[in-house]
Amino acid sequence: MGEPGPGVPPIVSVIIPVWDTEPFLAECLGSVVRQSIGLDRIEVIAVDDGSTDGSGSLLDDWAARHPQITVVHEPNSGGPGRPRNVGLDRARGTYVFFLDADDFLGPEALERLVAMAERNESDIVLARMVGVDGRRVPTPFRANIDRAELPDVYPTLTVLKLFRRSLIEGLGLRFEEALSGHEDGPFTAHAYFHARVISVLADYPSYHVRPKRHTRAPVDLRKRLENTAERIDLLVRHTEPGSVRDRLMARHIADVLRPFSVHWLALEPETRRTVFETAADLIRRWNTEAIQHDLDPGRALRAYCLGHGLSAALEDIVACPPERAYDDPIVEGQRVFARYPHFRDDAGVPDRWFELTDRVAPRRHVTRAAVVGDRLELAGEAYLKYVDGSTAVVLRRWPWGPSYSARADAVATPMLSDRHRSYPAAGFTASIDLSVIADGRPIGRGSWDVLLSIGTDAVRRTVPARLDRPTEPERQPASAAGQPMAVLTEGPAGSLRLRVEPVSALIRSLERAEPVLRRVRRRR
Repeated sequence: MGEPGPGVPPIVSVIIPVWDTEPFLAECLGSVVRQSIGLDRIEVIAVDDGSTDGSGSLLDDWAARHPQITVVHEPNSGGPGRPRNVGLDRARGTYVFFLDADDFLGPEALERLVAMAERNESDIVLARMVGVDGRRVPTPFRANIDRAELPDVYPTLTVLKLFRRSLIEGLGLRFEEALSGHEDGPFTAHAYFHARVISVLADYPSYHVRPKRHTRAPVDLRKRLENTAERIDLLVRHTEPGSVRDRLMARHIADVLRPFSVHWLALEPETRRTVFETAADLIRRWNTEAIQHDLDPGRALRAYCLGHGLSAALEDIVACPPERAYDDPIVEGQRVFARYPHFRDDAGVPDRWFELTDRVAPRRHVTRAAVVGDRLELAGEAYLKYVDGSTAVVLRRWPWGPSYSARADAVATPMLSDRHRSYPAAGFTASIDLSVIADGRPIGRGSWDVLLSIGTDAVRRTVPARLDRPTEPERQPASAAGQPMAVLTEGPAGSLRLRVEPVSALIRSLERAEPVLRRVRRRR
């Protein structure tokens, strides 16, 4: 299909700011022109922001072959705000989608996003983002949402979404052009506050995002905090004090705390003090007890030090790598504390801002489960959030009886991390000999829950093993000579269970009654 006819506006205007992204640009453009919605419903406005590689020429080549692509060459502006504004000034579509030039779209992205917007009369539709080339992207939404609540979407202030253009033009929205980054936050926040309907398309991987390989300018921490203060003012103008504002404000409190890294420590003392005082004022004004309570120790300690003028203590805490604080936590009975500096010393920081007890949560992904001959084989990834640790497989007779464990072998996971730390050896494989697992004897007949014990000698959590969907357990029955038949099945909530036949009539009856018993227990 060709370009829109004369005077017929496209449905979607895709705006792409381009600056030195030649290695990825063809994939980006190709993902747009191959959209299932059809080229007759798309226009592409690619704005070359003074690229110094071959990006500009490549854009011209694509435009020569695809009349739906308009290329604008601009002097370098130092950030994506100016090229996005140039694109907005030329856009004609009912909707606008912002796409970065080193990312790309899933083939059906625009068709599905527009359908969601048309069905719900949405002003904004959030696309599901997935990482490529090692980029890890959080997935806060597991299912589509026709009409999302503002607190649910507010943490995602990037502009990489579908917007109804009449909303943008009605508000006179444009990007701040003086910023080299984070210019999309005020734009998106303004749009959020005035949108009639915000929807989420979570059931299709629409937006594929790469790690950003370059920045345009050194980070000015003072300027970043000033920008955060402006966003806070915008939020305050549109909300009343209370729980809803707190949920939204938490996003900005995180931005206030973000500059306190090694970059802050590298500043000249006078500048470092100015940044401290600027952030401290924002924390004292806007960081409520409810927000503080939800912060992890690294952030909670920063916020406490800022709020109480503890500059020297903050320097020590910032200088402590998260791995050092979490690899060897302080364990007192059932309580766990991060080993940051100034725990119970003269600085007077309360214990609760070091505490990890309720945050040390197991993360596990079982990618393979099978019984092969005499052996139960499992593979996947598992770690304790903050702590990391090793993995063991535990077989526990259901509904009561003995447990047996076997250590799993670690597998390198060099790209696995979250915002707290890396988990370089969280992969695991286990091949458990069922003929000797029971203290040198074969495993007994019956049903056995398959569990993962994750953690360190000091901190350990045991949780059911569950296969990732859509993976299913390999169900082929297997038995060694003289051994009972063993097969993997699914227990409650997708947990793995090993059945070693023959299972007694009593156990079979209890298994049939298990769903009812679990529902009764939940009601209590």
